[in-house]
Amino acid sequence: MSTAQAADVFTTIDNPADLTTDKIYCANCVHCKLIRSKTGSGSQYCLRVRCDAGMWKKKLGEEKIYKYFTVARRSPESCSFYEPMGDPREFIKELKKTLPIKDEVYTGSN
Repeated sequence: MSTAQAADVFTTIDNPADLTTDKIYCANCVHCKLIRSKTGSGSQYCLRVRCDAGMWKKKLGEEKIYKYFTVARRSPESCSFYEPMGDPREFIKELKKTLPIKDEVYTGSN
């Protein structure tokens, strides 16, 4: 399996009991970055996440960017660049409490 294919293999984490310490969660990695993505006109934007290590790729090699509210679901089988920021179980549990439940549009200066 190529790196691009491996980056697209994710599992969905809906049950906190499924959280294990040996599993990788992109949201808990130092390479998972929150960015603004312009939408609409003027100063409107949505929040997105990207992999600073370049592990999220589309089939044609372009960088893949995910919606912010889905970041807790990103869990690849393996990643050579994974650097955890702390205890994954506690981090994901708290993150799920604070994430929006749908894509939200924000207004402000870039």
